[in-house]
Parts: sequence; C-alpha cells; structure tokens
Amino acid sequence: MKNSFYIQKALFLLSLISSITICLSSSSFISMWMSMEINLFSMIPILSTNQKNFSEKSTMMYFLIQSISSSIILISISMNLKFFKNITNFLIYMAIFLKLGMFPFHFWMISVIEGLEWNTAFIIMTIQKIIPISVLMMFMHQKIIILFCLMSSTVAAISGITMFSMRKILGFSSINHLSMMMISLILSKKVFKMYFLIYSLMTFSTTKHLKLLNINLISQSMTFIKLNKTNNLSIMILFLSLAGMPPLLGFLPKMITILLMIKSNMMFTTLLILNLNTLSTYFYLRLSINNILMNLNMKKTFSSSVNVSMPFYLIMSPLYLIFM
Repeated sequence: MKNSFYIQKALFLLSLISSITICLSSSSFISMWMSMEINLFSMIPILSTNQKNFSEKSTMMYFLIQSISSSIILISISMNLKFFKNITNFLIYMAIFLKLGMFPFHFWMISVIEGLEWNTAFIIMTIQKIIPISVLMMFMHQKIIILFCLMSSTVAAISGITMFSMRKILGFSSINHLSMMMISLILSKKVFKMYFLIYSLMTFSTTKHLKLLNINLISQSMTFIKLNKTNNLSIMILFLSLAGMPPLLGFLPKMITILLMIKSNMMFTTLLILNLNTLSTYFYLRLSINNILMNLNMKKTFSSSVNVSMPFYLIMSPLYLIFM
C-alpha cells in the first residue's frame, strides 16, 4: 500500500514537471494556459496527501485561487482585440499576480502554506512560480512590475516582523524574494535564473532542516538550541543567508541585482528596495540573534563535533571559493 502511494505521488510530480516543460517550450497563449491546467490538476493530489489538520482547507483554497486566475487569463486571451488591449493586459497582470501570491493577492499563499507540510510548502514557494513568471515574460511592462514589486516587498517586510509561525515567516520571505527576482527579470534573465536557483536551493535546505527537527514556531527553535548546537548553527546560517547577509550565498544574487539597478539609473527604486530589505532582515535576525548569544562558545563545539550538516557547507561555500 505504501509503495503504491509513493508511486502515485512520483507520477503526479512527473506530471507537474512535464507541465512546466510544456509551458517553457510553448510559444502560444493557449498552450501555456493548457500547461497551467495540467500543472493545477497535478498539484491538487500532491496537496491532498498532506497529513496536517488544515490540508483540506489549503487544497480547496489553492484550487479556487488557481482556477479563478486561469479563467481570467483565458477570458483575457479571448478578449485580445485592439480596442480591449489595455484591459486585456491589466487582467493578465492581475491574474498572474494572483497566481504568484504577490500584493494585493498575497493572503491566500500565506494561508495555504500554513496548512501544508514542509515538502509541499517548498513546491508552492519555488517550483509553482515558474509557469506564471514565464507567462509574465511575454508582458514585460517595467513600470507596472516595479510598482507591484515595491508594494509586495513593503507588505512582506512589515507583515513578517509580526509572525511567530515558521511557515508564515518563510511565506513572507518568499514574497520578498519574489519582488527582487521580478526586478532582476526586468534587467537580466541570466541574473533571474541564477537568483531563482540560489533561492530554491536555500529554501530547500531550510525546509528540509525544519522538517527533520520538527520546528514549526520560533519558540521551538529556541528550545532546540540546547539539544544540538551543530544543527542549530546550520539553521542560523540558513536564515542569515536568506536575509542576504554577506559573505553568505544569499548575498550574491541580491548584490548583482542592486548593481544592475544602479547601472540602469533606477536610483529611487534601489533606495526603496535597500530600505525594505533592511527591514525584512529583522525577522531573519530575530530567529538567529538568540542562537548567536547562546552559542558564544561555538569554537568548542567545532572542535568536539565531527559531523557538520550538509546545508552548513552548502551555504558557506562562497567563503571556501574565495579563500581557495
């Protein structure tokens, strides 16, 4: 029974990846819309296999939101006439922002993530953003995207400070990083691909650690400090890397994006993004500052421990590359 369950889940994951491949290789809106529908019907069974109490609510909410946004896109494509061009573009933008969970449609994503397991939450925060972003590439209106990115980053920075649930914190972190990724997409597609890959890598490592240690709240992460200092240090570095603290891996894509913004004479936008990212760094530091204060004798830990967990080396890898 267990084997058949894992086989079915693997098949749905394969279908999910196939839908993304179809979308990336498509040149028409209809084929992109079809890939969205395949993606949605592949994701629903994956969501329904969660063992959390609120997984049914999250599954239903995800289905309704994605169905509404897909319907809006289909209606917009059918209205693609010269007279309705501005309305069509506006509707497509709103539908894509709804799918991505950007401001002002960010509430559903936080609610859905809160009711899911860590593995499925990782898929929602990373893989499920590929198709909407690839559709958005065909409607690159710089001013509209930057405006919504700034508003999303503002909401994520302010809302994340008040959260105590790890899933909600990572959800608002995803919205904040998505804003930076969208700006990098406007400036350079290569930088966007690098940013998305690094962010997915960091999020995977963080969710994997939080799942293994069964940490769902900030208070649980603080009580875990006394049990295992090595894993505690890894979690601390992962959150600092997500914050974009130099010289960790998460700093690299943010630095390149800001340099491209300065090069493009986007001074006001750069200043706002820097201030908002400084604000959002607070809720990452809130997770790490207690760990730092309670691990002042970390040198003893390094000398006594042999097995340092994989994400620590993964996120600290730029340091080794610099000093090699």
